[in-house]
Amino acid sequence: MGKYDVIIIGAGLSGLAAGIRLSQFGSRVRIFDMQRYAGGMNSYYRRGERAYDVGLHAVTNYSLERSSPLSLMLRQLRIRRDELELVPQRSSRISFLDADLEFDNDFGTFRDSVARSFPGDQVAFDRFVARIREDDSFNPSLGFESTRAVMREVGLSVELSEMLLCPVMYYGSSWPHDMDFHQYCVLFSSMFLEGLCRPAGGMESLVGVLTKRFLENGGELSLGSAIRSIELSGGRVSGVVDSAGHFHGCDAVLSCAGYPETLDLAHGQHAPEMIGELGFTESLFELSRPVRDFGLADSVVFFNSSSTFSYGVPTEGFELSSFVLCVPGNFPGVRESGRGPAIRMTALASPKYWKGLSKGDYELAKAALLRDELDILESMYPGISKAVIYSEAFTPKTIERYTGRLNGAVYGSPIKIKNGLTDVPGLLICGTDQGFLGIVGSMLSGIVVVNRHLMT
Repeated sequence: MGKYDVIIIGAGLSGLAAGIRLSQFGSRVRIFDMQRYAGGMNSYYRRGERAYDVGLHAVTNYSLERSSPLSLMLRQLRIRRDELELVPQRSSRISFLDADLEFDNDFGTFRDSVARSFPGDQVAFDRFVARIREDDSFNPSLGFESTRAVMREVGLSVELSEMLLCPVMYYGSSWPHDMDFHQYCVLFSSMFLEGLCRPAGGMESLVGVLTKRFLENGGELSLGSAIRSIELSGGRVSGVVDSAGHFHGCDAVLSCAGYPETLDLAHGQHAPEMIGELGFTESLFELSRPVRDFGLADSVVFFNSSSTFSYGVPTEGFELSSFVLCVPGNFPGVRESGRGPAIRMTALASPKYWKGLSKGDYELAKAALLRDELDILESMYPGISKAVIYSEAFTPKTIERYTGRLNGAVYGSPIKIKNGLTDVPGLLICGTDQGFLGIVGSMLSGIVVVNRHLMT
């Protein structure tokens, strides 16, 4: 069979992007993934003829500027923007007990909304945004800096600080209660300065474009084939053993399976503090009528029921004092493939709770989650509960089972390997645990690690 130049563990977006980048320069590359569908944390599943997105709320970094991360990523992969069929959001909001902040893909909308709701914070907000624009966020040598501390330093009020933390932490923080400011800058910029969008055909179409390009370049893709171990010889990578027990030799392994998960494959162990604590539930509600009929016109809503925001592991199975609603059909041009218009609802969850339930108790807990969520939706949008024709819930247990990510931690380990290097020569990390966030960030992670360490 011969030896590969690089074997990539995981056909997530970072793995596919890395595979495309390597294969377009002639490297012999093979990607392995335990699932039948590519996409990793942002994939899809099928029920009959229908494809349902998993993970995706919105693609960030919509900016059309040539210097934007999305434009850079597309040039590196030699993919045209129109191939991804990205459609911009209509409008979104951050909704707290005493204030709402509106935003769309024009940052001026967001700034004006802050000025109306928090007139005393305008100078501090502009100072905060200037700090974000100036931050050297992608410098791998930068250590942790508290976002809350920066917010206090620039003089933001507590109330506005909480509202600015909520959406960014929900979309990428692996730390409870605070966030590394450099990573906060990346996500704030990608969400508010550059904007949100969705692929018109959902994740199936976006993943399809990436997979097609990888295969056209001569890459090899093995879906439904997990990696059992990473093999070492003389202290460096020599290959991998797949779930069928077959050895595949290679010069390097690029893993987007997660940092502690990768160490398990190479060494059989990891430090407990490497495992992410935060988990989420994600529920899908399909309706018989358009979502806008019930007064929900926003593309994404970040909701919090009080003036303070708590981002941590719930004491019970799930916590519904805050959550995120995404309405795919409120991105103009999106083609929904389910039974009807959909709402996706994401909330904080306790991985330990869900993983500890028996099969029967697990199904009862999922039913309770869906019931409580539907009660909240009905209180916010009267009549919507009677229009639900299909619902499904996913938990940290689901995510761990289908992705192999320990604890079902969507945002991975709190320990980020920004340079992509591990203690094993020839073994590299890309994806969430390399520190790039969001869908575009994930793909850029694969590209950056390849360019830095595998292109010579």
